[in-house]
Amino acid sequence: MSDPEEVLQLRASRAEIEGIKKDLETARTQQAELEEKINGLLAKQREARKKRRKAVLAADAAGVPRLRISKEVGMQRSNVYKLLEGDDSDES
Repeated sequence: MSDPEEVLQLRASRAEIEGIKKDLETARTQQAELEEKINGLLAKQREARKKRRKAVLAADAAGVPRLRISKEVGMQRSNVYKLLEGDDSDES
């Protein structure tokens, strides 16, 4: 004697939902790993920007033309000027 159609539908619904839950769990794990990686990269970027700022200030103090400084570090001149004035909020 086989199970009624309704019971088979219940089992199919359960299997579908459990599959979705498993996929969601996997996706959330991947998301957490990506967020951790992003946070690490952002920290590295902050440190690299601090180093770049020191290098720009040293080059300016040594008399390197500001146009050349901006070309060498790959920043817009306006951002280099802001950095030299002490405002590094627009630094990119």
